[in-house]
Amino acid sequence: MITIWDNPEWRVLFDVTRLEKVKPWQIRLAEIIESLMKELKEIGVIDFHSCGVAAYSAATIHRMKTERLLKFDIPRAPKERPNMILPPPVNLPLIPDFMITTMNELIEALQKLLAKSGKEKVKEERPPLEGFDVKFDEFLVKLEEELESFISALRRRFENREFISLSELIGDGDRLEVARRFILLLFTAARGLVEFVHDDDMELIGVKWIGGSGRA
Repeated sequence: MITIWDNPEWRVLFDVTRLEKVKPWQIRLAEIIESLMKELKEIGVIDFHSCGVAAYSAATIHRMKTERLLKFDIPRAPKERPNMILPPPVNLPLIPDFMITTMNELIEALQKLLAKSGKEKVKEERPPLEGFDVKFDEFLVKLEEELESFISALRRRFENREFISLSELIGDGDRLEVARRFILLLFTAARGLVEFVHDDDMELIGVKWIGGSGRA
């Protein structure tokens, strides 16, 4: 009579209580059955009860293997893309009346300044424009304060001058500093204090002080 203790590799076929705990793809089912059949032929005894249990266990293990294969064939549900809310476009703080030069010309001038600030520093040292000690993370929060400080610094720069080139006015800092000053300059133009002028003779963009109340 075949018992579960005859060979350790056969125990998985005769102890049905362990079937749910086994890892089916780690069991070499064909080799185990072939070994069992060889043993049955050698002893010349057929135990129908034990063979029935072994057949049931083998079928169960085969089914478990098939189920695990099918799990890999199930297509995954597509992930839903999050709804991205695009903010509305930001209107530049410019009034057409104070724009003698075109916006394209102004942008080109800014690009040249940014490219220039990324290279070697200009040998000629210019005094820094006052009012730019604000940290970037505080810039938007304290925009009004910084704008007033910037306008005060501009008034001093234009005391004896009517026209200053854009590069001289804001181009003596790094890329971040140039961008800060340019934004503040746009807000200053929106208040009617300055205007952007394209000098055809000198082929440059300049800023002209035109005064005003200083309020938008």
